[in-house]
Amino acid sequence: MRYTIAALTASVAPIALVPSLAQDYSHVPAVEVTQGILLEDRATPVEEPPVRIGNFETANTLPTGTFVLNIGTVQTDPTEGNGTGNQMYHGGIYYSPRNNLTYGLDYQTYEDPPVNPINGNYPAIGVDTVAGFVKYRYLDNGRLSGAVQGSVEFFRFDSNLFPGDGDGEIVGSVKAPFSYSFSPQLQVHLTPGVSVFPDELGGNDFYGIVPYVGAGVSYQATQRLAFYASVDMPFGSGGNTITDTAAIDNVPVWTAGTRWAVTPKAALDLYLTNGVGITPATSILTHWPDGDEPLFGVRLTYTPGAEYRPTYRGPIAPLTERQANLQKNGFTLLSADVIEPGSFLAGAWGGTDENYGGVLRFSPDRDGEIVAVIEQYADDGTADPALVPSDGARYMLGLKLRFLDQNNGDPLSLSMTGLFGRQIDGDTPGVGAAYVDASASYKFNDTLTVTASPKLGAFGDVEIYGLGLGVNYELFDGLELIAEATPVGGDGEDTTWAAGMRYTVPGSSLSVDLNASNAIGRYGIGTLIAQDSTRYSLGISTQFNLR
Repeated sequence: MRYTIAALTASVAPIALVPSLAQDYSHVPAVEVTQGILLEDRATPVEEPPVRIGNFETANTLPTGTFVLNIGTVQTDPTEGNGTGNQMYHGGIYYSPRNNLTYGLDYQTYEDPPVNPINGNYPAIGVDTVAGFVKYRYLDNGRLSGAVQGSVEFFRFDSNLFPGDGDGEIVGSVKAPFSYSFSPQLQVHLTPGVSVFPDELGGNDFYGIVPYVGAGVSYQATQRLAFYASVDMPFGSGGNTITDTAAIDNVPVWTAGTRWAVTPKAALDLYLTNGVGITPATSILTHWPDGDEPLFGVRLTYTPGAEYRPTYRGPIAPLTERQANLQKNGFTLLSADVIEPGSFLAGAWGGTDENYGGVLRFSPDRDGEIVAVIEQYADDGTADPALVPSDGARYMLGLKLRFLDQNNGDPLSLSMTGLFGRQIDGDTPGVGAAYVDASASYKFNDTLTVTASPKLGAFGDVEIYGLGLGVNYELFDGLELIAEATPVGGDGEDTTWAAGMRYTVPGSSLSVDLNASNAIGRYGIGTLIAQDSTRYSLGISTQFNLR
C-alpha cells in the first residue's frame, strides 16, 4: 500500500512503516496519513455517531469534505392490506464543506392506498416531497454539542381525502438538536422542532403548525455495528396524524433500529418506525391512518472518496481471470460475487418467444453494486397469466451488497440483491414488482463452483418464492458450462431451469453465452415463472474499469 502525508501545498516521500503494516496494497487506492494517523485507525463517516437516526435528527455533523449518498424505503407488513403493502421510497445527497456545516437535499415519494380504511374507504394517496436543508453546529465542547437545522420543502399531498388541484405546497421546518456523549460509544439526544404545513387542504383541516420535542439514544457497539432508538412527541393545535375518520390528531413518532457498516464506505440501516416521512419537515408525520401501523425501513448510505479505506478484509488478493468471470451472473441465478470497484458491466440478450433485455451494473465500492435492468419477458402463451406482471418491457432498479467474499478469506461468498420496478408501457403500466435474492456460492477449486439462491418475487397479491441451485464448471480457459434449477412455491408451482455455456475471450472481459430455459425472464420475478416450451437465448457482455 502507498502511504502519503497530507499537506497544504505538496506531498512528501512515503514514510517508513513498521513491519506489521508493511503489506502489499499496490492494487488498491492509496491510503492517506493525516496528522500521523493511518486511515486504518481513523473512523469513517459510517463508523461515527449517527447524524440522523431513521427520521430523527441529532446534533452530530459530517466531517469536512464529506459527501453522503443514501437511498431507501419504508414498507408496511406485506401480508396486510392490498397487494404487497405500502412502500415509500426516498433518497438524499449531503455535503459538509466543514465539520460544523452540512447542506442536504432529500426526496421521497409514496403512491398507495392505505393499509386500513379511512372513512370506510381505501382512498389513493400520493405524496412527493423535495427538501433542501442547512444544518449548523454552533456548540461542541467534547461532551455536549448543539446544532440548528432549517429546511424549505415542496410538498404534494394528492388524495380525495383533501380534494384540491394536487399542485403541492411550500412547507418547512426548524430543529435545534442537542447531543451529549457519555462515552465515545454512547450518546443521548434531545431535539425540539417545529414543522409548518398548511392549516387546510381542499377545504378540510390539515396538519398545520406542528411543534414537537424528541429524545433519542445511540450506541456504537463495535466499529461496524450501532443501535439506536428515538421518539418524537408532537403537541399544540395542529397534528401529525390522519385518523381513520380523516381527522387530524397528535401521535408520538418512534423509531428503533440498527446500522451495519458493510464496508468502511457503505452502511445498511434496518429499523422499525411508525413514521412515513424522511425529510426534515415530514419526519414528524405518521403513516395513515392513526399512526399505529409499524413500517420496516431499509436505507443504504454511501460515502464516496478515495481517502477512506476500501475494505475491512485487509490486503485484497489479486483477482484471477476465473474469479473475474464468476462475477458475471448466471442465466436465472445472480452471482454471489461483486464486480471490482469502479467497474461498469454492460450486457444484452435476446431470444425466442420475444424475450430480450439489457443490464447495467456499476460498482462504486468493493462490496456493493447498483443494478439497472430492462427486460421483455418471454410469452409463448403457456405461462400462467395471473403470475406475469407485464405484457410489455419492464425496468428494474436495485442494489446488491456482498457480506462474505471467498476470494479474500471468507469460507464462502454471500450477497443480497433487491430489484424493484414497473412496466414501461403496455396495458398495465402501473404494476410494480419487487424481487429479493440471497446468493451464496462456494468455489471447490479453479473449475467448479456451486451456488444456492433463496429468492422471492411479489406484485399485487402474487408472491412466488424459490430456491435456486446452480453449477458452474470451467471446461477449459474461458469456456464455462452452466446449469441451474429453481423449485418454486407460493403462488407458483412449476420449477424453472436453465442450461448453457458462456465463453469469455482470454485476457478480456468480452463474453458470449448461449442458453436454453423454461423461465420467462433472466432477471427478477421472471426467473420464478415457467412456461411450457423451451426458450433459447443468445447474450453478450463486456466490462470496463472507469478508474
